Amino acid sequence: MPNVLIRDVPPEDLERIRAAAAARGTSLQNYLLEVLRAQAGYLRRQEALARTAERLRGQPEVPDSERLAVLDAVDTAHAERADQLADRPPQ
Repeated sequence: MPNVLIRDVPPEDLERIRAAAAARGTSLQNYLLEVLRAQAGYLRRQEALARTAERLRGQPEVPDSERLAVLDAVDTAHAERADQLADRPPQ
């Protein structure tokens, strides 16, 4: 796996990041790796959204009533799943 070196980090920024890592009970390296992975995930999602927007460009919009119905169905499914998980005995 490649390594990354970051030069000229302001001391107050580094101290703040070290404190955040310590508060999580993890090393500075682990903390920064988590941050990099989160950023890479964010960039992947942004790229996927851009591809989807390009693919949908010129298509008619979904009516608000249909969009809201789908969002309500998703909310209901999430609530039902949360209830199922809450009823599950501890493992």
